[in-house]
Amino acid sequence: MFRFRLYWTFTKKAFLRSAVYRFDVWSRLGSNLIFLLMWGSIWTALYAGREEAGGVSFEAMLTYIVVSQFLTGVNGAGTPLWDIQEKVRTGDISLELMRPFDVPLRYLFADFGSVAFYILTALLPLYTVLFIFMDLTLPDSWQTWVLFIISAFIGFLIRYCIEMSFGLLSFFLVETGGIVDIFYFAMSLLSGSVIPLWFFPGWLEKMALYLPFQGIYYIPNAIFIGEISGSAILLSLGIQLFWVGVCYLLLRLVWNRASHKVVVQGG
Repeated sequence: MFRFRLYWTFTKKAFLRSAVYRFDVWSRLGSNLIFLLMWGSIWTALYAGREEAGGVSFEAMLTYIVVSQFLTGVNGAGTPLWDIQEKVRTGDISLELMRPFDVPLRYLFADFGSVAFYILTALLPLYTVLFIFMDLTLPDSWQTWVLFIISAFIGFLIRYCIEMSFGLLSFFLVETGGIVDIFYFAMSLLSGSVIPLWFFPGWLEKMALYLPFQGIYYIPNAIFIGEISGSAILLSLGIQLFWVGVCYLLLRLVWNRASHKVVVQGG
């Protein structure tokens, strides 16, 4: 039976803990802003005064980068992968097996609290100012805003399931640094976080469309700027839901084997 009140406690505690460590919040926001300026400058130079490239206007491309950095801030505000790995290595995570909650869900709900605090106190104020003073492409209907939020939330769940699964690999591997580096490189490139998929060579775009990473950044972004519209939005949301289901099943498989390994070996 799912005990919402129990997991909601983790959300509240994570929210309050973030309020205590405000320097961490502001340093993360500063890093986010630096990358926003960097990628904005790069794409401004690449367009070199042209109105559009690849059928996409400079205004839409700039909006894509801004929204992508917003989503990067959201996705980066949760429990970092290395923290999960450290808990596995030190054995701290085995202590949580003795407690009356599901560990993957416990971290997910804690992430909800951390992310909510970061959005409300840092991301929303900054990006509201950016959208007011920059010439960006905004959705022209409230329905698009709602669909974007839904898509971004599903993308967050996809990222969480994949990242948690990789974090739990520390139960089985002595060194995961190389695998983690490949994972982050693949996610950064194939998710369309900094280079939209429509700029990819045909073979690479096709490969990216068959992987879950597109659901983290590309689909929410494309919905926001209107590259995906009409019935295609529902199809894209369906693809995201498919991948969040697959990634969740993968997480449950890895977690079940990892927890069984701890129990069999006596922690």
